[in-house]
Amino acid sequence: MSRLLIASIDRFGPLQNDVRDSLNDVAQEVEVIAAGQTIVSPGAPSRLRLLSRGVAFRQHVLAGGGRQILGFATPGDLLDLSGLFTGADHEVRALGPCEIRQISAHEVRLLIRRHPSLLAALCRAVMTEARVQRNWMVGLGRRTALARTANLLCEIYARQAVVAVARDNRCPFPALQSDIADALGLSAVHTHRVLRSLTKSGLATVRDGELVIHDWDGLAALAEFDPEGLRPLHDPRATVPARPAGVADPAMAQAFG
Repeated sequence: MSRLLIASIDRFGPLQNDVRDSLNDVAQEVEVIAAGQTIVSPGAPSRLRLLSRGVAFRQHVLAGGGRQILGFATPGDLLDLSGLFTGADHEVRALGPCEIRQISAHEVRLLIRRHPSLLAALCRAVMTEARVQRNWMVGLGRRTALARTANLLCEIYARQAVVAVARDNRCPFPALQSDIADALGLSAVHTHRVLRSLTKSGLATVRDGELVIHDWDGLAALAEFDPEGLRPLHDPRATVPARPAGVADPAMAQAFG
């Protein structure tokens, strides 16, 4: 867990050696979550949770039962930073079987008091998540159904490629059409048509829990996909070279290997 956690947070740093040493010493727990089970409940006391295996999603459920999926989480993501000091304001569920590595909020607060630079890195993680969320808002409001679906598939693939989970133009994505519909603000019928169109056009296929990219350039062009929007914000004083979408981060790939 220490290596996974350090590699994940280091993207928003880089972390100093004393911070790394402290993270190595923190007691951490591993929890396996079944598909469809809740990882974080609304209002529940938060922990620092790292998704180490699987795909999860954030959602808000209305009183009448309708839901909006707010985003998907892939390996290497910190799941509930926004609720670390106030309690979660939305639910996180496992899309498929997931493995979570976690430390308590109390331990995080102790670490932050000792290492202000860690707080800065976690703040940049929250800001990066907010930037991704703004892209989702643009998609829901201004992209066509075809373009927003293509954008989602590009995002899912690119994020898993960074940790070398995506290989040979394939990656896990155990989403039902209803999940994709609730993420993109579409009906299930419309989502079915869009996914069928992407398959017939030779761009991408979602089937049997897997996303297959047949034509990355064509899918990215349709989506107007900007990989820079997924790039972790980092310390402006540090030099962190840009990495194209679909190219693994060596440190992350090693940590998740």
